[in-house]
Amino acid sequence: MVAICLMFQFACAINPVSGKREVILMSEEEEREIDEREALKVAEFMGLVADPELVSYLNELGQAMAASAPRRKLDYHFNVVEMDAPNAFALPGGHIYVSRGLLVLSNSEAELANVLGHEIGHVAARHAAQRDIRAKTIGLATILGTVGAVIASRDGRTAAGVQVLGQGMISAYGREQEREADRIAQDLAVAVGVDPGGMSDFLRSLDSTVRLEQGYSRQTSFFDTHPSTPERVAEATTQAVVRRWTPKFSIAKSREDYLQRIEGLPIGKPANEGVLRDGRFMHPDMNISLAFPHGWHVENERSRVIAFAPERDAIVLLELQGRGMDLRAAVRKYAAEEGIRLSQGKRIRIGPLDALRTQGMVPTSAGPFEMELTFVAYEGQVYRLSAGARQGKFQRYAGVFRGFARSFRSLRKDESALIDEVRLRLVRVREDEDLAVLSERTGNTWDLNRTAVMNGLTIGDDLEVGLLIKVAIREAYVVPPAPVSVEPEPSGSESAGDSEVSPPEQVSSEDAG
Repeated sequence: MVAICLMFQFACAINPVSGKREVILMSEEEEREIDEREALKVAEFMGLVADPELVSYLNELGQAMAASAPRRKLDYHFNVVEMDAPNAFALPGGHIYVSRGLLVLSNSEAELANVLGHEIGHVAARHAAQRDIRAKTIGLATILGTVGAVIASRDGRTAAGVQVLGQGMISAYGREQEREADRIAQDLAVAVGVDPGGMSDFLRSLDSTVRLEQGYSRQTSFFDTHPSTPERVAEATTQAVVRRWTPKFSIAKSREDYLQRIEGLPIGKPANEGVLRDGRFMHPDMNISLAFPHGWHVENERSRVIAFAPERDAIVLLELQGRGMDLRAAVRKYAAEEGIRLSQGKRIRIGPLDALRTQGMVPTSAGPFEMELTFVAYEGQVYRLSAGARQGKFQRYAGVFRGFARSFRSLRKDESALIDEVRLRLVRVREDEDLAVLSERTGNTWDLNRTAVMNGLTIGDDLEVGLLIKVAIREAYVVPPAPVSVEPEPSGSESAGDSEVSPPEQVSSEDAG
């Protein structure tokens, strides 16, 4: 290590957890830059749960754990991402995230505290920077080793073995990082006065969810970057037993208090991201409705809704261009941002709405696509409806594309009534009830196995009368109140070049060409 540090004299640092000198090719300034950049992407592409009280609670708990961390100079930030799967991750500069699904799975403050401690451990031990140096070093070693193996064997048959060796080295270190983060989490829990057994409790529930999905516990493999969950459960359970701790910190004063803080979380995709019903996309908050082509594969992503033709040679997309009602400005901005040339726009009307239709050729990794874009002004926003096909196939889908654009309209009351979502609710056990009876009484949409796992139980457990049980309840979606103030539209007339755009054309049901 000393020799390596002499070679990379500006790349050595004392690991704040182990106290050992390590070669790290990522400075703390680089960690901060990556952290800030990626935090913006997390918010934009994954989305953050808009629940100020829940986020405030999470931050208070996280800051309490971070106060005892080996690396305290960082500004730790804690948030909840819109993800249904139970997950947690950390960025190298201190942004730490837990998924909405992780909160739904958790059953106590100690479990959540240990999960946060685990992610703090990754940051404190600079695991991201360690991964960076090992990826670079082993990558180079693998390349050199492969060349050497080819020369030695003369036929290259041993090259694959060298590559496997390199990947195994990376994999082994990744598993140790996870073990170290688990140990740090339990150390922090003891220091703060939180039950370190929360780590094993949560890992046990996590393993049960994997068995629900896959039918078996996840076992480690040679290429696996994490220890198997059962292995981590056993280690965390042992560590919790040998650690002496004194209860001296809690925000939630009981299991009930904790569960009440997470009650109401959506399960599955929340309705405020829009819903699909028989090929029609409906967004209750935006008050829009749009029909996607029949038989196409539709994906409702956070920032767009996209559909692919069965032969994958055509697509249509719905995206929000931005605020305002100036269609020509929206087209110019989009063309400039994408670096594409669009044809002279044609003003049309889709029902009562002003719209502008334009065409262009867009280069993609799959080859050029002929595109038709329709910009629609509606309730202070401009929506972009994009439709395209591989070069030479546009006319085949022209009617489908026009029908897609024509279907854009405001949401009807009967459609609004169809919009619902599943949320986490709490119910108390009544006398002589088991999980099956309780589920039937409450309309629980989880099956019995999932209900048991989500509550840290087994199906045959005797339930204490009055015990709070988490259930998944389907209920009507309620649109939140509209914002009090609306940003005024920029003043001023449309630009001089706008005279090239033709007068509005009323789009009728016969407009297919």
